[in-house]
Amino acid sequence: MSTQHSIVEAPARSEPQPGNQPRLTRWARMRQNGAFYTSVSPFFLLFAIFGAFPIVASLLVSFVKWDGLSDPEFVGLQNYAILFEDPVFRTAIWNTVYIWVGSTLLTMTVAFGLAYLISEYVLVGRGFFRVVFLFPLLVAPAVTGIIASVMFSSHSGIVNAFLSFVSGERVIFDWTDSPVWIKPLIILLLTWRWTGWHLIIFMAGLQAVPRELYSAARVDGAGEWQVFFRITLPLMIPFILYSAISSTVGAFQLFDEPYVLTNGTYGTGNSAQVLGTYLYQSAFQDFRFGLASATSYVIFALILVFSAINIRTLRRQV
Repeated sequence: MSTQHSIVEAPARSEPQPGNQPRLTRWARMRQNGAFYTSVSPFFLLFAIFGAFPIVASLLVSFVKWDGLSDPEFVGLQNYAILFEDPVFRTAIWNTVYIWVGSTLLTMTVAFGLAYLISEYVLVGRGFFRVVFLFPLLVAPAVTGIIASVMFSSHSGIVNAFLSFVSGERVIFDWTDSPVWIKPLIILLLTWRWTGWHLIIFMAGLQAVPRELYSAARVDGAGEWQVFFRITLPLMIPFILYSAISSTVGAFQLFDEPYVLTNGTYGTGNSAQVLGTYLYQSAFQDFRFGLASATSYVIFALILVFSAINIRTLRRQV
């Protein structure tokens, strides 16, 4: 006897469509990804304590008169008004801009020239040149300033000794006390210190330029200068822009070299007074923390302005 089995098929379970899924609230999604937020929370906690809080606190302090001991006294925008009425502050701005322009042009020119020569004509040992030119960054700026002050000393400096040997007469000149030569000396130290850093940036940019463009240009009869100005320089604009902005930020935060070279006197007639030393003097010598906080925000505004000028100027070259 044959038994006939009937197969009853179960109804197919319909898959939930993406549009039919209930939307999770923000807090539900955060609870669902709790492990991720827990792993990244230490960074945000440290940033809030050591980054965001000091920024907000310094902004509030810039509107008060406070010496760190007495109760703060709200003065509104008086600290900012004092800054722009202070001739020493205007001198600090001028010195900072002078050093920024001089050091940026000299450093970037030397670094770009060296990077171009190494990339084009050095076939073996490029890493050696990278390491050699980065050595100055390993030396603390204060140590560099001390060495330079000894070299340019008025009595026992090697520079005066060399000039005495060349001229045949004893040369006694105080370079660090000269209101004319102190800023070029600071520019020289900054160039020596940062040329290697910009060299690395420019070498990376030059190596990113496709070599086929050079070959095609030379096949079309372009000379070396035409290849440089029509191909190399336009393609290097993003790297030059990054280098210029980093130089701007560094120049407006300059402190070590002027302070060490002048032994904390800021030069004859404040000839080496820059914004960084002015801020230090206001905060830790005069104990005017409100004025120092206002100075820091003026420095921040100047960095934004001059960085925007760099961006606008270089983008026109593209």
